[in-house]
Amino acid sequence: MRIKHLSFWYCICIGLLFVGHLQLTHAQSDSEFEPDLFQLEPNPPEPKSDPAKLTINSYINNTYNNHIELGLSVDPYTSSLAGKESPQLKGLINGVGLDLAGELPIVNNILRLKLQYAPQYENYIGESGNLNEFDKFSDVMSTELSYRPFSNLPEFVASHQFHRLVRTLDVYNNTERQLGLRFGRILEYNIRIHRFDDTNQLREDFLLIGSTNHKVTTRLQFGLLKQMLGKVEYSLENSIYQTNLNNLILGVTGLDIGESRIDLRHFGAIKLLQTVSDYIVFQEEINLYMNRSNVDFYKFISTEAALNTFIKLDTENWIRFRFSRVWLEFDDRQIRDETGRIQDGADNRSDTQYGFSTQFNWKFTPNTTLQGEYQFTQNNTNELDPILDFLNYNHNIFSVSLRERF
Repeated sequence: MRIKHLSFWYCICIGLLFVGHLQLTHAQSDSEFEPDLFQLEPNPPEPKSDPAKLTINSYINNTYNNHIELGLSVDPYTSSLAGKESPQLKGLINGVGLDLAGELPIVNNILRLKLQYAPQYENYIGESGNLNEFDKFSDVMSTELSYRPFSNLPEFVASHQFHRLVRTLDVYNNTERQLGLRFGRILEYNIRIHRFDDTNQLREDFLLIGSTNHKVTTRLQFGLLKQMLGKVEYSLENSIYQTNLNNLILGVTGLDIGESRIDLRHFGAIKLLQTVSDYIVFQEEINLYMNRSNVDFYKFISTEAALNTFIKLDTENWIRFRFSRVWLEFDDRQIRDETGRIQDGADNRSDTQYGFSTQFNWKFTPNTTLQGEYQFTQNNTNELDPILDFLNYNHNIFSVSLRERF
């Protein structure tokens, strides 16, 4: 597809490359509501093995998103969205899915097998049908084998997951395979192999090409005083990307034809949890995400501070609030002035992001649960070039889902 304004798309692809990593930084703030949140013991005992069981859950989900394109990483060479002047798209995402899970004890409480299959369909509705090409069907198949020879030690777990995603526009079709080894929650290793069907298409950014990732994570949990719990987590990830990129992206990043981008990522988190009562818990977080790359364009540091409030109304019903602030600093991306030029001594790209989210879980029958979530994000960049003003945005997501257990 012919690009109408090369300079515009040059800046857009810079923005999309940036957004891809901003989403990664935001991933560190994904919501978590742990079942043992109100358990203050540093290492709560594992429950005894139950008999074999099968659970079936179905759900319907409706989401309004006023910034959808930033989550899709659009390739202007293949997408019908190419040439649009506004990079911010509004739309509805309607989803329906199943979650089939089974557990089978093989040797009493020592060896156990878990199987899961989760198909899902999502329909995108945008202005003038401009999001139809992103309608998708995905399914996830996972297997987990756990071994626990001693009841007073964490279990050893080997896992395999296969994820297939198919969109209406088939250039986005891809598969993801993940293999993992885990010792309780103390130590974990995962290898993730991500591949797009079409490896010959010269893609517009790194979110649209395959990669191979190795990740090691270690966690520590300890009690503090009587009503406090500390959590420390560190992950090291190595990512190697494929090379089917177009010349525009190669020029922006400084890569040679056939050269791979290789990243080494450090993730760190410190959390402090305080139980105020049987129904209210506060959790403060400091999250650090540092990306080191063989491409200077991708060297950055992200720091997040967040405050969580959990309110448990009863056993099955709860509300969560989260406030966060993210500081994002790039090492080697100098900003452009109002004329689109980089002046000597120009500052590096720097962004500040404010976030708020709230979730609720309401189980109004033994098998029916209503869940809702609202997320607000405000991003502010120090970029001066007017064509990159779209990086200053407000992002709203409303989501409601109804889940039924059989």
